[in-house]
Amino acid sequence: MTAYRSTHQAVGSVIDAPPSGQTAGLRPASGGIPFLRLCRVELRKQLDTRAGVWLLVAIALVNCGFIVLTLFTADAAALTWTMLSQSASLGQLLLLPLIGVMAATSEWSARTALTTFTLEPRRTRVNLAKLASAGALGLIVMAVTFAVSAVLNLVGIVWQGGDGSWALDWGVVAGSGLALVLLVWQGVAFGLAFLSTPVAIVAYLALPTVWTVLTLTIESLRGPAEWLDVNQTLSVLMMGAMTADDWPRLAVSLLVWLAVPLAFGLWRTARREP
Repeated sequence: MTAYRSTHQAVGSVIDAPPSGQTAGLRPASGGIPFLRLCRVELRKQLDTRAGVWLLVAIALVNCGFIVLTLFTADAAALTWTMLSQSASLGQLLLLPLIGVMAATSEWSARTALTTFTLEPRRTRVNLAKLASAGALGLIVMAVTFAVSAVLNLVGIVWQGGDGSWALDWGVVAGSGLALVLLVWQGVAFGLAFLSTPVAIVAYLALPTVWTVLTLTIESLRGPAEWLDVNQTLSVLMMGAMTADDWPRLAVSLLVWLAVPLAFGLWRTARREP
């Protein structure tokens, strides 16, 4: 119901009041809903539901937990801003894509599809707004993580006698940010493809993991895994160690694990009855 209210709040922005003397009714604005407004509405949906809020709380707790664990267990010489920021990456890389899944399935699980697609009949445009808002939310969480890491880096300097270096490997930062956005988009793609939150979450978590396990246990699959294992190609990106040979491998793996489910999801949602 909260997601419904968030969608319904866009009504005042996309309809015109009936002229005086005419029968009251709703008339869609001729120009349609601006794309940035759609993105704001989709972002509000992700933050308005209890599931979304608690998932963000869980991400914050996991990130802080990893940073504090590193602060009190790592050698003082290793306590730098980069080290503390990287220690939190596991939690957000694992959990943030689930925000993308829920953003894609919210219209169908919360039964707001009729309202949303009445206000904006161009469904692909709505789905692109989901991609943009989910990716933006991922970058916001990443920025907050860097800020918290900076504060705890000061704690490490004062209490632990840490190195306290403020130098950042911008290749790692950019690679981690891009990988995070791509994973969130993969979550959106799986959500659109399955249109069921539990099924999409299980598929998102299980299918790439099963493929990775198979490539580790079956030697004949290790060659194709260099091109088809998205976990492997994204790990190189997050380390900031991409070479000219790595970009085509990343593109092929994203084609399989991101582009294909996204294309199917866009096709499916464009034809499914609300």
